[in-house]
Amino acid sequence: MEDWSKVIVFGARPEKCIIRPSAYVLIEDENDRVAVVRSADGIFLPGGGIEAGETPEEAIRREALEECGFIIQTGAWLVRAVQFSYSKAEESYFEKRSTFVEGTVLGTDFSHLEANHEVIWINPESANQFLSHASQYWAVEQWRNRATRE
Repeated sequence: MEDWSKVIVFGARPEKCIIRPSAYVLIEDENDRVAVVRSADGIFLPGGGIEAGETPEEAIRREALEECGFIIQTGAWLVRAVQFSYSKAEESYFEKRSTFVEGTVLGTDFSHLEANHEVIWINPESANQFLSHASQYWAVEQWRNRATRE
């Protein structure tokens, strides 16, 4: 079990919330834009909840297929954050313990694509204008600045 006590936190902890391990991928295209997914719930990085027995990388590969039709290879870059959020659909508050990794699209397979998901490519500099969760915007900023630290 990982220690989440020292990661950056976004939002206020509600009195009752469900801990939901989550994983998201940052994918760049040839025009230096980042992939995001628009759904009925908002605009997010590709990814979502980690299912029982999955690693963050396995969850990202599954979610990228379901949301984007992308076959993904994950990279070594990784950051973690906690996002407190409310789901109208589930009528619950969540503590999303999110792992963010970089990834590369190896190919496409649209046979697993979920309905009502649209891939949009945005400039990383304007991610704060699109993304529904502050933790995801923060992750994009960390990812953008990774080259200066490497």
